[in-house]
Amino acid sequence: MVKPKAIFFDFDGTLLSHGVMTKYGEEALLYAKEKGALIFAATGRHKNEVDDMLGPLAHLFSGYVTMNGAYCYVGDTVVFKKTLHKDTVSMMLDYIAKTTQSCMFADAKGSYVINPDEKLSANQASLDLPVPPERNPTQAIQTDVYKMFISEMESEDFIRQLPHTSITSWGGGYYDICPEGVNKWTGILPVLDYIGLTPHEIAAVGDYDNDIEMLQGAGFAVAMGNGPDRVKAYADYVTGHIDDGGALEAVKWLLG
Repeated sequence: MVKPKAIFFDFDGTLLSHGVMTKYGEEALLYAKEKGALIFAATGRHKNEVDDMLGPLAHLFSGYVTMNGAYCYVGDTVVFKKTLHKDTVSMMLDYIAKTTQSCMFADAKGSYVINPDEKLSANQASLDLPVPPERNPTQAIQTDVYKMFISEMESEDFIRQLPHTSITSWGGGYYDICPEGVNKWTGILPVLDYIGLTPHEIAAVGDYDNDIEMLQGAGFAVAMGNGPDRVKAYADYVTGHIDDGGALEAVKWLLG
């Protein structure tokens, strides 16, 4: 089998279990590096969260597709970014003002929350993440917002009506609301343009709905065994469960 020259890894549910890098995830990264593949992140997380989590492993990565493709880097160079429409942000602010529902917003500098609640705190804890600082709603109007994050249970009907958005779920009981037309694959494409690779030369490894587009687009697609069948349907190979060495198995299948 021809081997991919670069691998784009989802984080939560692929390399991270409950927000913590698994030993198999770390071994997968080291194995890929040893075999000469370029390593990229493809995550819904903000770059700040990625940096904090990776620590000494950060040097293994050649770049990052963050916020589900809304903000993308090769090294420290920003190669793509797209903000949410201001009208969309205003509609969300009106909604959470009326309902007091908790919502997270992400700008270029980091994430913040409006109307924090216990459910959001529990979700962040499940990912080994702190609750972002609380901010005044005016910040969301005065700065560019790249992603919003809100519970899917209480607000699904409203979310589905938001204009100018791409909406996805990563399995935590929340929706990621991103700019229209943005997903991990659309974020990967400018990275490929920058580094001079084509889609058939790369692999994608993921586990949930926000990974589907990159599994469809990449030349080599691997789904985690812990993912749902609807995601596995897009894979060339289904590896093991995250806690049973699935990430390492995936890299060995890809690179030999």
